[in-house]
Amino acid sequence: MKSSVTVTCPCGHQMTLEASGTQDIKDTQCTECGTALWFVKPLGNFVGMRIFNRAWAELTNEDFTLVIVVSAKAVECELARLFMKQNEVDLMDIRMPTPADKDEWAEQWRKWNAIGVRLDKVSTLLTGEDFDSFLSCNPRLLKPIHAKYPTLTGVHFTKDFFIKELFHKRNRIVHLGEIDCKQPDGEMCFTLAATLFQVMKEMDDQRIKAMDAKHAAQKDRHK
Repeated sequence: MKSSVTVTCPCGHQMTLEASGTQDIKDTQCTECGTALWFVKPLGNFVGMRIFNRAWAELTNEDFTLVIVVSAKAVECELARLFMKQNEVDLMDIRMPTPADKDEWAEQWRKWNAIGVRLDKVSTLLTGEDFDSFLSCNPRLLKPIHAKYPTLTGVHFTKDFFIKELFHKRNRIVHLGEIDCKQPDGEMCFTLAATLFQVMKEMDDQRIKAMDAKHAAQKDRHK
């Protein structure tokens, strides 16, 4: 699989770089000013982000049908990554995870085949709240949608909105063969996926902060 990422040099020049499979983005130079650009190897499995970068590439190529399919798949991959990651982290308080543990988590994930269930499961695992509760407490995460679509400012955003406007549109493509998607739908689905990635990052950050606070409290008790 090829993945693309756009980088901006300090001089303002933008370049699109590509990698194939698990290959990392290579260090390079700005083609405009010659400034060296280095890339730190990402930590963990970022398949979802690589796929989402591909959605961006298809958006620039104006293949709006593929944008919708790839954007939805990217979100699903990132949800699975966070679910697996947090289960590993939680178990490491007791012992190191084994391949059998990972197989068990993967099997559980497959049983939750509805995207709404998966959104709630990951949100609860990371924050202790279901998706809608977490989003209602963090409305600032919706600013990118409101900025691009001012007419949606008064809309009450829930998981059902994202499911209808992103995943149901993807399903109509892959299940019903409706492949003549236009620019507005492609751009909307890409924006919704980008928002979901930001929501998931906020959930993950909140979990990390809670774990840091827990470990700090444990250290204080042992002083």
